[in-house]
Amino acid sequence: MLRYLILIIAVAFMPLTASALTIDETVTLALDTNNNIKSKQYTVKAKNLAADNAILIFMPSIGVSYNYQYSWQDQTKALNTKTEGDLSTFSAYANLNLFNGLSDLFGYQLARLDRDMAVSDLDAVSYQTILDAQLAFINVLKAKSDLEVAESNLKLLEMQKRDAQISADNGLIAKNDLLQTETYLASAQLQKITAQSAVTRAIQSLEKVMNRKLAPNEELIEPVFMDVTLDSEEALKEKMFANRSDLKKLEQSYEAAKKTENRSLSGVYPTIDASFNYAGYGDSFDPFAGNPGGMDSNMTVGITASWNILSVASASMLSISDKRTRQALAYSIADAKQNMMLDLQTKIESYYTSKAQLAQSIIGVQHAEENYRVTKNLYDQSAATMTELLDASSLLNEAKVAESNARYSVISSVYNLEWVIQEKLPVHDVNQYTPVESPLR
Repeated sequence: MLRYLILIIAVAFMPLTASALTIDETVTLALDTNNNIKSKQYTVKAKNLAADNAILIFMPSIGVSYNYQYSWQDQTKALNTKTEGDLSTFSAYANLNLFNGLSDLFGYQLARLDRDMAVSDLDAVSYQTILDAQLAFINVLKAKSDLEVAESNLKLLEMQKRDAQISADNGLIAKNDLLQTETYLASAQLQKITAQSAVTRAIQSLEKVMNRKLAPNEELIEPVFMDVTLDSEEALKEKMFANRSDLKKLEQSYEAAKKTENRSLSGVYPTIDASFNYAGYGDSFDPFAGNPGGMDSNMTVGITASWNILSVASASMLSISDKRTRQALAYSIADAKQNMMLDLQTKIESYYTSKAQLAQSIIGVQHAEENYRVTKNLYDQSAATMTELLDASSLLNEAKVAESNARYSVISSVYNLEWVIQEKLPVHDVNQYTPVESPLR
């Protein structure tokens, strides 16, 4: 019994396992809960239905009607004679447009392009949401890393402050050295406060992207360092131009402008329609029973051609206006490609730069740690001044901050590159970075 009691108590006091969140889970949450994506999804569904409905424009117009009436009237009041009778009518018609300048075809194509633009818009929002989630996740990790550096620096300076206070009380150092230590300590406290605020703001941004709160014990799993072997700039440019959703939407808008121009121009042509009409008459409820003394049935088939001459000028002017819109879109596409190309070059350079910075910052931390160790030993032996020790401490803090910035810049630069070309890059884990220069273009 005692054994079971001890087991229950042990389980009760066991710390709860903290939940963990990966960057892929963050992206999935962002995609599933983003209100803008949901709005775009419903827009795509609406455009799909509109595109499917547009095919009906090629179908004939078919209709039927039935009419029954009973008549009763005096023919001659003087003779006091009356007539009465039943009459039923069934009619059917079918109308089909044979030619209208192909405006129906262009209208159908425009509906499909409108749907395609909605899909491209949804893709663009989705890719942006993925990048926002990735960067928000990385920013939380970076902010927490900066806070750890700030706390480590503060702890180190607090120890130096205690040592300096003892030395000052014993007359081993000047009061000015103590004041200098306190100044560095105040700066470290400010660094910690700033870092704590950065963590809070980064978590809030991440929660907004995921559309949910982080649990108090929820940890973020650090992604492994990523290294990529980039294709040539020309190859990346081709992928970017082929994949970018915003560019696809612009190109689809250009095609839509062409179809609109052609549809406007179709107004200068005549329209040709074919029609079929049938009517059956009966002297009872049955319209096919015949109508003695009257018409039993009637059927007509015809073709009608019409041309609004005054609409030619209006259609021509409208077509010219649409052409100007199309020409404006052509320049917008060219400008978008130039901006994308510059963005791609910037992101490539950023990747290589951050990768080289990380390699150097790792070496910088190693040197700064060794420099602080040596300076601290010299200070303990009264062979180095308090100023030299504080400088070594400050140098170590700066080196750690630089290493943290560079470490997360490498990961962020990969995500930014993937967003630019809208394609996953082949990545592999690395244990150590070496300086890399960007290839000459």
